[in-house]
Amino acid sequence: MILRILLLTLLALGTTIAQNPPERTRLYKKPDPANTGGLKGSIAYPTLPIEAILAVSAEDVEEVYEGEVTGSHRSEFQFKGLPVGKYDLVVVFASEFYEGLRLNREAISLTPEDLKKIDATVQKSEPFFTKKFIHRVEGETGRGRGARAICTYFRDKGSELLLEQFEGKSNRPEFRRTFKLVVLKDVGPGWQIARARDLYPVWMNPKSTLPVHKFSPAISQLRVADQMKDLGALYLSR
Repeated sequence: MILRILLLTLLALGTTIAQNPPERTRLYKKPDPANTGGLKGSIAYPTLPIEAILAVSAEDVEEVYEGEVTGSHRSEFQFKGLPVGKYDLVVVFASEFYEGLRLNREAISLTPEDLKKIDATVQKSEPFFTKKFIHRVEGETGRGRGARAICTYFRDKGSELLLEQFEGKSNRPEFRRTFKLVVLKDVGPGWQIARARDLYPVWMNPKSTLPVHKFSPAISQLRVADQMKDLGALYLSR
C-alpha cells in the first residue's frame, strides 16, 4: 500500500512538473514590487530571438531573477523589482548563450593541477548527467581557497524519472540540459563542490545541438540603484 501511494504521488508530481516546469515556477527568485530598481535594454548583437535572460546577484549566486523578454523580434528585455546591488546577466539563445559572470574577485591563481582536480570533481558529480563541460573557471590555489565555474551539464539519453504518463510511454525521449554555476572549495586532498546553482534547465530535442558558450563583459557587474536603469542597445562579444 505504501509503495502504491508513493507511485501515485510521483505520477501526480510528474504531471504537475509537466504543466508547471520548476524552472519557471520555483527556480528563480520573485521580484519584490517594493523595490523600484531594475534593468532594461535590448540585444543589438547577436540578432537572434532571446530564449531567456537571467540576472545573477554578484553577492549571492542563489539570487537569480528571470527577465521579461519583449519586442516583435524578442530582442528587448526588462527586470523589475531588483534589490540594490550588482548583477551579471546570462542571455540564452537557441544556438548560443552569453554570460558576464564575475567568477572570482581576487587575482586568479589556479594551477594546472587545480584545474585538473576541479575537472575531475565536476565530471564525477550528478551521475544523472552523462556529460559535463566546464566553459570558464576562476579561483585561487591553496587549501581552503575557492573557485567558481560556469558549466553545461547534459544527459544525452532519455529519462525514466516521473514520466509514466508522458505520452503513454515509460520514459521521456528528450535529453536534459542545464547551465550551472558551480562553487568549489579546496579541501586538501582535492576540490569539493560546495554549491551548484542551476541557471536554465530544459528538456531538449535529441537532434538539437548544445548552445555555444561565450563570455561578454558588456553584461557583467551591472549596478542597480533605486530606479529602472536603461542599458540601451547591447552588443555582446563577437
